[in-house]
Amino acid sequence: MAQILDRSYFCALAAFLGHASHIGYFIRGEHHLEAPMLAKLFFLVPTLVCVLLYFGTNAPLENIVSLVLVGWGSFVTSLWLSMAIYRLFLHPLRRFPGPVLASVSKMYHVYCCRNGDNFRHQQKWQKQYGDFVRTGPSELSIYIPEAVPAIYGPGTKCTKGPRYDTTWPMMSMHAVRDRRLHDRRRRIWDRGFNTKSLRDYEPRLLHYVDELIEKLSAMSGQTVNASAWFNFYSFDVMGDLAFGKSFDMLKGEQHWIISLLTKTMFPLGILLHAPWLYILHNQIPGISSEFRKFVDWCDKQVEIRRTMNLETPDVMSWLLAASENSDEPSSGRGWLMGDSRLIVDTTAATLTHIFHYLARDPEEMRKLRDEQERLEYISKGYLSPEALKADHLNGVINEALRLHHPVQSGLHRLTPAEGLTINGVFIPGNTTVICPTYAIGRSEKCFVRANEFIPERWYSSPELIVNEKGFAPFTLGAYSCIGKHLALMSIRAVVSKVVANLDVSFAPGEDGHALLNDTKDIFTMAMGDLKLRFKNRRL
Repeated sequence: MAQILDRSYFCALAAFLGHASHIGYFIRGEHHLEAPMLAKLFFLVPTLVCVLLYFGTNAPLENIVSLVLVGWGSFVTSLWLSMAIYRLFLHPLRRFPGPVLASVSKMYHVYCCRNGDNFRHQQKWQKQYGDFVRTGPSELSIYIPEAVPAIYGPGTKCTKGPRYDTTWPMMSMHAVRDRRLHDRRRRIWDRGFNTKSLRDYEPRLLHYVDELIEKLSAMSGQTVNASAWFNFYSFDVMGDLAFGKSFDMLKGEQHWIISLLTKTMFPLGILLHAPWLYILHNQIPGISSEFRKFVDWCDKQVEIRRTMNLETPDVMSWLLAASENSDEPSSGRGWLMGDSRLIVDTTAATLTHIFHYLARDPEEMRKLRDEQERLEYISKGYLSPEALKADHLNGVINEALRLHHPVQSGLHRLTPAEGLTINGVFIPGNTTVICPTYAIGRSEKCFVRANEFIPERWYSSPELIVNEKGFAPFTLGAYSCIGKHLALMSIRAVVSKVVANLDVSFAPGEDGHALLNDTKDIFTMAMGDLKLRFKNRRL
């Protein structure tokens, strides 16, 4: 026992154990879900060692505490040195270029995007390092269009990675990583988004479109924050279709839960780059109180919705029916509660950017109006063949999604164990891969004049598209956005009715700078302000 009290021996033993813990444990498999337990052990182990040495030796307590602190420092230093050496010189991704500190730890990435501008860092790294960039110890960002179908498309063997575990143990269709469970839950959701369901939703959606037009018309000639009003509209629609009641935000006041949602999304958008850190964040009392308040509110809304009897089914109707009429694990109450938290809406971001471009270029408004008069699709519905043939309208939507995708940083996937080859480049197995949406959407490898808003590239000027594989605004394959057609119907309806009834221009002093520069990347977008003036048309 006397030997162990020797400082040199104790520190050497601790250093050996630090290296051994890396080689024998941390280097093998995923450990992000164990972050709360490991954090507790970080403090518990040295305390326990102090207790054992105090009762097992005659050494003074202050000497024991000093020895253990130095030894614990040796353990942690050895562990991190072992990780750094392995990740820099021995890791399967060691030959891929990227920021050196990002190769050592994802904490560097968290630090870089602390201001909610991850998509800008991704674009900068592409220019600096090329099309395959190592953005984490086991992570690659890939910027070529061929990577999009290879990673996200039908038939891919890539699956959802550790970042989808950040809300564990809460389960939802979005977060579940088991493909079979996802597919079973997806089939339940599909019933709420088939053609018949969408036709049932259309009158309810148009009610809120008309309410939005009425509010904007009443403020004719006044300066309006378009970002806020499109947000009000989209969340009122979502509240109606998800919980059977509007949030009443179009009455002019933001619902407190939406403010809370934005607050909970910001740490998610930043800490998501190190999943273990976000999981740990949610376990800390006080810090995670807003997240827990949001979760409790969603659970309460589901219980309230259970008591409602709606004449026309909404999205929640199908989820409730599956929960009550099935014993399958993928249909239970826990899943119902988890899915209720998928209320992050993205149509407001697309609408805001569309009207930024329409205000900037009145010629785009003229083209949309000419198309409306020619096809007369407004009276026939936004799922009609005429609406689908509205080339310029759909081109405007595609351009907004290309230049300002609501999920600007892209979605994460995990390569299969055998690895993946893209354009002759082999990517090792169990690597997190991302196709950064913002950067690829503005890549000259995909689009001519890639930074310009040109709706015609989608119908009359196909030569402006170099490689369409890079454009997948609702992603692809089994994990594609289930609400795609509802979102497009909503966007078409708002754009068409605003264009038909109102003129749009920038407010005095507005140039779109605040929208383009103040918007935050917090997984989805937290929009900057866009000050516009809507004026009633003189027909």
